Amino acid sequence: MTTYVKRCVSDEALADVSSFVIENRHELHPSFGTLDMVSLLCSHITEGHLIYITDDDNRVLGMMTYYHGTPEQDFEDKDIAFVNFAIMDRAHRGTRLFAKGLYYMVELIIEAHPEVQELRFNALSENTYICRLYSKFASASYTVKSKLGEETVFCAKIHHLSTTLSRFFKV
Repeated sequence: MTTYVKRCVSDEALADVSSFVIENRHELHPSFGTLDMVSLLCSHITEGHLIYITDDDNRVLGMMTYYHGTPEQDFEDKDIAFVNFAIMDRAHRGTRLFAKGLYYMVELIIEAHPEVQELRFNALSENTYICRLYSKFASASYTVKSKLGEETVFCAKIHHLSTTLSRFFKV
C-alpha cells in the first residue's frame, strides 16, 4: 500500500483529519470525549501545525501535530518543536508508518523553522506501546504531571533525527 504524508492546510483536509481524530479519540486516551478532541484540535489549528497520512484512496490513516515552541513557555522557545500527539489507524499502526510521518514532519520543521534544534515528544508513562515507539527515535528526558497522569517527555536533536530517518525514507 502506498501512503502519502501531507500538511493539513485546506478546509477539506482539515475536515477529513478532524473526523478521523474524533472517530479515533480513544486511541489517544480512553477518557477522551468528543469535546476534548475538538478543544485539542482547535489549539493545534490556531497555535500549531497538523500533518496527516493518507492511502491511495485519500483515506486518512494517521495524523501528527506539533508546536513551534512549547505551550509552557508561551511558544517563546523557538529552538524546540514539540510533537504533542499522534494518532494512527489501528489497522495500519506500526513503526514504519509512524517513522514515515515523523520523517516528513522533521524535514518540514527544518525547512520552515531553521532555528529548531530539538524535537520533543510526550507520552503517558503508562502507555508502554507509545513509550517504546518514541524511544526508538528519542531519549526519555524527564517526566511531568498532566491531567491524564504522568507523562514522559522524549527529546532528540532534530538534525540527528533527520539523518537517522533519511536512511529509510527519501522524499
